Amino acid sequence: MREKEDHILFEINSTLTNKSTQSHIQHSFFVPEDTDEIYLDFSFDPPHQTDINENNRLSEEAATYYEAKLSQNELIRNLLTISIDDADGFRGARHYHSPIQHHMLSEFNSTAGFLNKRNPAGLWSVTVSIHALVTESCTYKLRIYKRHHLGSEMVIPWQDRPLNKQIIDNDSSIPAYPPLEGPVRWVPSELHTHTFHSDGKQSLLEMVEAAKEMGLKAVVMTDHNTISPFEGIEQAEDQTGLHILYGLEWTTFYGHLLTIGYDSPAYTDWRVIGPLDIEKGIKSIRHHGALVGIAHPFRIGNPIGTGCHWEFPVESINVVDFIEVWNSTRPGSKAYNQRAFLYWTDLLNKGYRITATAGRDWHHNEEINPLPAITYVQMSQGSAAKDTFRTAFLQSIRGGRICISYGKPLELIVKHEDMTYSVGDVLDRVENQPLIVQVSSEGWEYNSRIDSNNAVLVIVTNTGEILHGSPGLLQLQAEIKETDVKWIRSELYASIDNGTPELVAFTNPIYIR
Repeated sequence: MREKEDHILFEINSTLTNKSTQSHIQHSFFVPEDTDEIYLDFSFDPPHQTDINENNRLSEEAATYYEAKLSQNELIRNLLTISIDDADGFRGARHYHSPIQHHMLSEFNSTAGFLNKRNPAGLWSVTVSIHALVTESCTYKLRIYKRHHLGSEMVIPWQDRPLNKQIIDNDSSIPAYPPLEGPVRWVPSELHTHTFHSDGKQSLLEMVEAAKEMGLKAVVMTDHNTISPFEGIEQAEDQTGLHILYGLEWTTFYGHLLTIGYDSPAYTDWRVIGPLDIEKGIKSIRHHGALVGIAHPFRIGNPIGTGCHWEFPVESINVVDFIEVWNSTRPGSKAYNQRAFLYWTDLLNKGYRITATAGRDWHHNEEINPLPAITYVQMSQGSAAKDTFRTAFLQSIRGGRICISYGKPLELIVKHEDMTYSVGDVLDRVENQPLIVQVSSEGWEYNSRIDSNNAVLVIVTNTGEILHGSPGLLQLQAEIKETDVKWIRSELYASIDNGTPELVAFTNPIYIR
């Protein structure tokens, strides 16, 4: 028989003072799949009052208060107990006076006090309840573990790097969203921001005033795991005229999730989400009318960038509305963004419809000419009123009506059968009829770091690069006759600080069915 070794699921040594009497301490831990037996070692010390004078004082005090007679020299004991909730709910409790305990949970042979059932994978919790603590302090030790065969590999979900796996073809049809009505406009926006309410260095008002100076029209407030900056949103909107949306960066152990556009200043709790529960968390966010997207999926993760790398396993990428493919300032130059951009492109090639966004991850205003990427959201002119803006803004993000740019937006249209389509539209192609693609941009002279005179426009599809424009000519037209084109987008490359040309703007696709 192969020998087994312990795999620790959770371990803690903690010292309490007697001020902790009559309180509960909850610890969460993850149980992996196929865990037939879970073991729990629990102990506390000292088990009772060791000072005989203090022991007698407590006895006399209790006897007087309760008008009772107590046995001489009876030891007054500490009492700490444990209870367990598994991934499905209450599993049991062990109200047991021994200061040294060993328990097991399994389908058929659980320790008395705990239910016999299969051990579900997911986030569990153990609660230490301090019924009585009569000593000045008390130390408890808790060790939870499973056993597996020596040499066998433990698969930990958040170390499986799910986005590195081969992308399978999408078996769902590409959804088409209603077209924009009437004249349209680009709304320059920032979707990823922080203040000193989390780890930023700026107030909400300082940030939105800087945003207004940049020409932005909409900002999403996405501090880490808190909504306290929401209290200042109405004042900041009144002072700047910007649209400020409720959001949150769900900063979990296994990935950061950007949530955008809650219908009210609601909080959704990330602390109850284990590494297998992201879809449950997304459902709770959508209940408040918000969009969800993966933030900086390929940034370095634990322990250097805590939770920054996406480690949640997801059955389908369709559960999210967008992916932040560009993060931070001058994002096109960063390797982790280049990986995200390629990942997004692979998704498009496999038949997925997923919106690409950018986020400055705005923490401060200390950089000089930082080259943030602006997320331009295309909306109808008639959606400017506050009561209609949020709904239209979220619909455009979900529909991929977005261009991302260091400067001005790229105008991409496709003409087909007397119809004109723009980013986010779905085109039902008529056989043997060509696609006329036009792209243009203006106003790139604003930034001295970017050499707009040698900027190059490119038209790209799932089959590769279709047309490479001439340097400095920011308009382009191509005719596409190929029948296997699934999507079309435009890209702009330019030299920054006299370096090698790099991507400085791109559109979301026009989709072809």
